Amino acid sequence: MQKKHKVGLAAAAAVLMAVPGGLVVKNQAAAAEREAERKSLEQAAEEVFQRRADAPEAQWRKHPPSAGTVWNQADARAVVGEVRRRGALFIVDVDEITTPYTSDTNGRKLSPDTPYAGSHRFAFKRDGDDWRLVQDLTDQLSK
Repeated sequence: MQKKHKVGLAAAAAVLMAVPGGLVVKNQAAAAEREAERKSLEQAAEEVFQRRADAPEAQWRKHPPSAGTVWNQADARAVVGEVRRRGALFIVDVDEITTPYTSDTNGRKLSPDTPYAGSHRFAFKRDGDDWRLVQDLTDQLSK
């Protein structure tokens, strides 16, 4: 009887030692999944900003460029802040940094102009392996 008791205690101790390690691995996997999701959302937001920056009616194109130059292109970047999940929606607070570029009239001598930044809140939904912008909730940031 005593031998069975020792074997049972040893098995229980092994299970207790394995469980915290399993939880750590599970937590690390969940953290890695959240980080990958965050990077993916950042890329989706960056694509939204880049589309807006590339549009002919983009805000930065409304101001005259420096003398002897023309507007050329813009580079948009996104930095994701808080991400909240609301059912199938992911509510993402994201900062935009867009740098417009000027060039000479021949399209050479590309030069960055003053970047502009803004804070946004977007609602994204999974669309297969990609994200679809469902709604721009930026007006909620001031409330």
